[in-house]
Amino acid sequence: MWGACSNGGVIAAALSFGLALMVLAASFGHISGVHFNPAVTLGVLIAGEMQAVLAVLYVIMQLLGGIAAGGLLRLLLTGHAYNACKGGATLLTTYVVANETNGRGIVYTHEEVGIWQGIAIEFIVTFVLVTVILMVALDTKSKTGLAPILIGFTLAVNILAVGAYTGGSLNPARSLGPAIFANQWEKHYVYWIGPIVGAIVAGFLYRTVWAHYDRRMFVKRAGATTAKAVKA
Repeated sequence: MWGACSNGGVIAAALSFGLALMVLAASFGHISGVHFNPAVTLGVLIAGEMQAVLAVLYVIMQLLGGIAAGGLLRLLLTGHAYNACKGGATLLTTYVVANETNGRGIVYTHEEVGIWQGIAIEFIVTFVLVTVILMVALDTKSKTGLAPILIGFTLAVNILAVGAYTGGSLNPARSLGPAIFANQWEKHYVYWIGPIVGAIVAGFLYRTVWAHYDRRMFVKRAGATTAKAVKA
C-alpha cells in the first residue's frame, strides 16, 4: 500500500502491487497459491479448485492481512503524508469541471464516478484478473511456469487502466484495511460488490466454458459416462 501513498500516483501503485504479486507468487505460489484476495479465492472455489472450508480460512486470513497492512501503513507514515493519501483508501474519483457560461464567467462544478460505474469497473478488472489466474495457474492445458509474471502484469495493467477512476482495488481485503484506519467508508461497498461478482462470473465461465474438458462441470461428467460405457 505504500505505492498508493507515494508521489508516483497510479503508475507507482500499479507497479508496486503488480511487481510485489509477481515476486510473491513466484516464491510462495507452490505453497498456498498466493491468493491474497477474497475475490480470487471465491473464483477458485467456484472453479472447483479448492474446498469450501479452506476457502473460508483463506478469506479470514486475507481480511486480517488487509487490516494489518492498513495499520502498518498508519504506523509508519507521518500524519501529513497519511492524510494526504487518505491512508491509501480506494475511493471513487471526483473531478472538478470548468463550465463556461455567458455573463457569469467560468463556473466550476464537481463530477464523480457513479456507484454503478465504479461497480462495473471493478467487476470488469476483477473478472479479467481471476480469469487469467485460473487459465495460467490452474487449468490443465494452459497453465504455465510463467504464471507469476502473467498474473503480476495483469494486476498492474488493470490498476493502470482504472486507477484514475476507482483506485483500482480488485480486492476487498486491500480496500478494507485503509478504510478502517483512515475512516474512509464512502461507497465502500463498491469494492466488495464489483470484485465479488466479477470473481463469481469468472469462476462459473471457467467451470462451464473455458476450462480444459477434464475440469469442465458438464463435459467431465459426460466423459466419465462415456468411459464407463466403453469399459462395459
